[in-house]
Amino acid sequence: MVVTVEVVDTKGRLVPTAQNKIHFSIEGAGKIIGVGNGDPSCHEPDKASERSVFNGLAQVIVQSTRDAGKIKLTATTDGLKLATMTVQSRAVAP
Repeated sequence: MVVTVEVVDTKGRLVPTAQNKIHFSIEGAGKIIGVGNGDPSCHEPDKASERSVFNGLAQVIVQSTRDAGKIKLTATTDGLKLATMTVQSRAVAP
């Protein structure tokens, strides 16, 4: 699952000049397998749990485990409210 993160202002508008470093954490039946931001000149690692936004945007790639369960993804950065999302995954047949 690819999750896009946006830095927005108080009116919900994208802030294209934002350069925040977003820290991702995950709980439950999933794991973070990669991050990105679309910036071709960015040298931050793709296999990480944090990424700087580019034009106000970043992405995190989440992979479910073989077990069914909730996956809770949290994004935090200095100076902004944290954001969370929860999804339910299904078991994978062996």
